[in-house]
Amino acid sequence: MPTNPKTYPASWTGLVVLACRKCQKKLKHDPHRLALAKLKKTVKRHNREHPEQMLHIINVPCMDLCPKDGVTVCLPSRDPHRLLIMGSAEDFQKIARHQ
Repeated sequence: MPTNPKTYPASWTGLVVLACRKCQKKLKHDPHRLALAKLKKTVKRHNREHPEQMLHIINVPCMDLCPKDGVTVCLPSRDPHRLLIMGSAEDFQKIARHQ
């Protein structure tokens, strides 16, 4: 007899961002893109400064869209069928503002 899967509340609030771990790793030696290379730290800093615009980052394996100087992200709550490429910290701020 099949049963429904168990559900649990998420341990975070705010917008979930799926970010490619491989893209971030490629950028870790570029001092101009350090905010993108360490998105978890960037998001933590953002959440402290803007508690009304909470974000939660989940690093995922390669999404098969490899930009040259950027990080591929997906916002499943907004448009799960589209991937975004963040090329700078300003792109991150745009995502955070348009929750």
